[in-house]
Amino acid sequence: MAASDEVGFGVVGLGMGRSRARLVKETPGATLVAVCDRIKEKAQAVAQELEVEYYLDYRKMLQRDDIQVVMVMTPSGLHAPVAIDAAKAGKNVVVTKPMEVTVEKCDRMIEAAEKAGVALMVDFGNRYRREMQQIKAAIDKGIFGRLLFGEVCLRWYRSQEYYERGGWRGTWEMDGGGSLANQTIHQIDVLLWFMGDVAKVQGKYAVLNHQIETEDMGMAQLVFASGALGRILGTTTYPISLPARVDVFGDKGGVSTANGKVEALHFPKEVEPAELPEPEGAANVVEDAIGVLREGKRCAVDGPEGRRSVELLSAIYESARRGEEIEL
Repeated sequence: MAASDEVGFGVVGLGMGRSRARLVKETPGATLVAVCDRIKEKAQAVAQELEVEYYLDYRKMLQRDDIQVVMVMTPSGLHAPVAIDAAKAGKNVVVTKPMEVTVEKCDRMIEAAEKAGVALMVDFGNRYRREMQQIKAAIDKGIFGRLLFGEVCLRWYRSQEYYERGGWRGTWEMDGGGSLANQTIHQIDVLLWFMGDVAKVQGKYAVLNHQIETEDMGMAQLVFASGALGRILGTTTYPISLPARVDVFGDKGGVSTANGKVEALHFPKEVEPAELPEPEGAANVVEDAIGVLREGKRCAVDGPEGRRSVELLSAIYESARRGEEIEL
């Protein structure tokens, strides 16, 4: 790809955004144009490291003609205003997970992107993992048969200091939840990707070991639209951080995963074991965005797809508050 064909990126929010800015620099076909953070020292440090310009006000960065994609890496509850402003400025948008903290904000982002005719993408890293793409292809090909059950289990450790750092984690306004919304959301997205829509949910959550507004342990029982069942557990109260799991099985086989990699394939004796298909899809979100803009490809997670996990989260929390099953 010629230099003139490279896609220009700007990154807003340099917590997680710092690693994403590095990823842009490392990805062929991408050019990191500028970074932005309201903390001057942080913006200066990243700009110096990556040899780009920096801004303290993202609106000024949006005025640049050499930026085609804006990556929104701010706290979750600030995704919508930045993403909407970027869309109105004619920029394609990538937001980190979760898409936002409410379904209503997600809808506003989707509407803004559609009105402006720009792409809206949600950065779920597991969608770009080779083995996760293989499992999805296997499911679509029927290798595991009719899916019967899907489960997420995340048992991690987070200190009180982790929640106090930055002042936004573990708050409803900025984090949108706790262990489910911030940590387990990656696996929840994968579960929906593998299993399909959820029809009913029964949720529970509690604050057991931290001084925060939101949950440090959340769980849910699911009934998928297909009739399959499911279960979610996400907590930051475990003594150490164990590998995050997503396991699914059907009437012809199943798969266990840990931290986005296949741990084991299982097939009954009467079924011939099968190999996973070759993966399809981009290797990371920057490569994905380039494919969308330069080749017209479909992205891994667009706005409506990213909205699904927020809708499920909202239903889990609502179910827990009501003490009853919720239909989606």
